[in-house]
Amino acid sequence: MNDHDHDAQSTTKPKPRGFAAMSPEQRRAFGSKGGRVAHERGTANTFTSETASAAGRIPHVRGTAYHWTSEEAREAARKGRGVPRPRRRRTEPH
Repeated sequence: MNDHDHDAQSTTKPKPRGFAAMSPEQRRAFGSKGGRVAHERGTANTFTSETASAAGRIPHVRGTAYHWTSEEAREAARKGRGVPRPRRRRTEPH
């Protein structure tokens, strides 16, 4: 076994690559560039209530939506009772 083989089998962690190697500030700056470009090109996702409604119907049309039994629904309601719901911040439409 030569030194090169030993180095290949060492237990050192590989260096992070891509986004993992960036600082949070670098990731934020890089990500915002992509968002700006998408809006300039007109390819940014515009998620409206109509598109959300259509997306919600897809599993039902395909027949892949989960069908709850009445007992499962009762159990879910029992678990959810008394659990505070997160408040959503109101934002102005874009």
